[in-house]
Amino acid sequence: MTQRKHGLIVRGLLGLLSVVMLLFTLPAYMDTANNPGLANLTGEVASLGSVAGAFLARQLGLVLIALYGAVKGTTQPVLIGAFGIAFLNLHDAVFLTVFGNFGPGAIAGLILGVLSVVVIVLAWRESARTNS
Repeated sequence: MTQRKHGLIVRGLLGLLSVVMLLFTLPAYMDTANNPGLANLTGEVASLGSVAGAFLARQLGLVLIALYGAVKGTTQPVLIGAFGIAFLNLHDAVFLTVFGNFGPGAIAGLILGVLSVVVIVLAWRESARTNS
């Protein structure tokens, strides 16, 4: 993998996905019901010391990695950040749907996950084109 920076479309889309996720993550630290994926949690599991806290920490970590990838712009950070967002959101959307909670959280996860896969494909194609 080269250290050449990707174009603004790839970096901009990854940065936009990261900012959207950040806008849903940060307010959820004050009230977990602000996050569509956590809105159905109640009681102990909705506290930051339990399921909701683990979810938000994982989400915040991946968002920061993806933002780093968007700012740095080289292939490896872009792919790692996009994969993190895609995996987190697609796996959450699938599990929410399978367990009967299909709603705004699952739809948002599906959309963000698919857009992250688009970032991966665009970055991969751009790298392959410049390396050949």
